[in-house]
Amino acid sequence: MTAQNIAQYVLMIALVSVSLFVAQPTLADTIELNNFWAGSGSANINYTGAVWYNTTESVTNYNVSGGSGGFKTYDLTTDPNRKSPFQTFCVDIFHDFNFAVDSVDSSPTTKPAGLDSSATLNLDRLYTLYGSNIALTTSSSLNESAFQLAIWAIVNDGSSINKSGIFDLASGQPLLITGSTPSGAGALAQTWLNNLANTAASYNADFLMVQNQGAVGTTGAQDVVYFTPASPVPEPQTYTMLLAGLGLVGFITKRRKRRNNMINFT
Repeated sequence: MTAQNIAQYVLMIALVSVSLFVAQPTLADTIELNNFWAGSGSANINYTGAVWYNTTESVTNYNVSGGSGGFKTYDLTTDPNRKSPFQTFCVDIFHDFNFAVDSVDSSPTTKPAGLDSSATLNLDRLYTLYGSNIALTTSSSLNESAFQLAIWAIVNDGSSINKSGIFDLASGQPLLITGSTPSGAGALAQTWLNNLANTAASYNADFLMVQNQGAVGTTGAQDVVYFTPASPVPEPQTYTMLLAGLGLVGFITKRRKRRNNMINFT
């Protein structure tokens, strides 16, 4: 095998490794929201303002209650045996869904059209700062619930009508938390929201709109968000293989050069 062949082989390994690392759900994949990722809580919310995905529509004193926490999610198109769960969170307060019902991702884009760029940036910042608090399947109910409450606040402040960048969950900006469990979840969400400004984000928010029955906005539809590194980093094993391969290429190239020099002198 020539040095050129080896270099091409090493490059191929590196490209394949990176492509596998960044692979994520794609349009029309079958998605399953299986259960809560770890601990979970509950929340009662009152909201007055624009509907984030349809800013021509607004609601007044809209009350909703439900579970709060990340979801154990599977892409059954690429992972039919459910070996590689990833965590997603509910994006908005207007959609219902049922756990463990296979759904089709019908997202037209990676970012919902009704969501302002300032909101996606704050979602990026939220995970950059506090993603480690909810990343494990042993994450506490307090952290999981607080993270979900913070996402709801960011999304409902992120429409073209509502966007203010001001978060005060106790007074109802952009939404009012009238009750939450476990105790302290609302206060923790508020603390995290207070720290978002001027944070350099190292994660990106990506979105799925999954449906199993009915139209968007009816039972069986849910928009969810998941987070990926802004700059994918190859696994340590990839670096090791790449460096070893480059070292081998350098050795062979140097040996060939020395041999050619010897031939020229004879």
